[in-house]
Amino acid sequence: MTHSANLPPVDRDDAVAFLQTLVRLNTVNPPGHESLAADVIEARLAPLGFAVERLRAETSRDCLIATLRGTAGRPVLVFNGHTDTLPVSPSWTRDPFAANVEGDLLYGNGIRDMKAGVAAFVLVAESFARNPGTLRGTLVLQAVADETSGGTKGTGYLFEQEKLAGDFAVVCEPTGIDVYTAHRGIMWFELIVNGTAAHSGRPWLGVNAIAKVSDIIQKIRLSLGPVFAARTHPRLPSPSINFGKIEGGAKENVVAAWCRLAFDRRMLPGEEFEQAEREIRDVIQAVREQDTERWTFEFRRTLAIPGVEINPQERIVQECQRAYKEVTGEESRIGCTSGFEDAHWFVRAGIPTAMFGPYVYSRWEGEQRFYSESAKPDEHISISQWLTGIHVYQQIAKNLLG
Repeated sequence: MTHSANLPPVDRDDAVAFLQTLVRLNTVNPPGHESLAADVIEARLAPLGFAVERLRAETSRDCLIATLRGTAGRPVLVFNGHTDTLPVSPSWTRDPFAANVEGDLLYGNGIRDMKAGVAAFVLVAESFARNPGTLRGTLVLQAVADETSGGTKGTGYLFEQEKLAGDFAVVCEPTGIDVYTAHRGIMWFELIVNGTAAHSGRPWLGVNAIAKVSDIIQKIRLSLGPVFAARTHPRLPSPSINFGKIEGGAKENVVAAWCRLAFDRRMLPGEEFEQAEREIRDVIQAVREQDTERWTFEFRRTLAIPGVEINPQERIVQECQRAYKEVTGEESRIGCTSGFEDAHWFVRAGIPTAMFGPYVYSRWEGEQRFYSESAKPDEHISISQWLTGIHVYQQIAKNLLG
């Protein structure tokens, strides 16, 4: 593999083989099994002198922290990425865990989101470890669990254990060639409606819980849709709701006595959890109060992650842009993601943070601004672009820690 001047070399074939090893691990969340990835990463880093620590919120769900201390110790730069992946889409035309190479493309479930990012910063750290004396500051790698389900058993667990420390952090999610400085928050809710069972030949003797949930869904869309559309942000899309899972009833010819709905509410930075929950609860209560049939409901919040907004003038943001230009000669702009990432944990810990994954060469424009290949069938990366992304991460570390 070629490399930029004054950057330690990374072997191309070894790099690709390492990424393939990570992709071939089934770490779909749930259940996760991120310890599989931690084992592979530790086996590479420990012999090179890294101090390796593993923490787990649950069995088989390890977070790995690997530290390479430079000659002076400071500053401290953290590279963070998750090793869990989203479930496999049923529309794959290739084996999602084979990590097959076709020309310049490498296919695999979770390769963009985000095993390519994790592999990249591991390879960067290795390249410095093999060239002692090239770092004055300290490089910290965090390969974490559970990000795709909110991160509470991953970076959030490290936050609770007071393991988030450093002068700068880069969350290495795929951002295209832009540096992201904002992401939306998320709330997950569970609604259970309890009706009354009856034979479908006499449905008037029962109360159909599935029908009531259907009424609630329609009312939320009609009542809150315009409210959300009116809440705007200069870079992020407006708040939104996705009704993700519904189940209930016992049989086709029995009036459904219960129904469970699980759904997702996306938040703008600054929106308050309590208000968002109250808005939805008020709609549910209004549907029940206007109904002549008797039924009850249970409504609870199951996850709450705040949105985040980072000052584009933060040094780490500018250092990401600087490194990208030094390696490629191109400009890296400021962007954002409509999803959520683990950046908010670092911001809450008081660590200047940027979201930057230059291993996917896309620049979102217009309606494609928030587009991502994550969770789509035949997820892949360009190997040549990924190798350039590795150089960019090397340059960030060299500029800050060299």
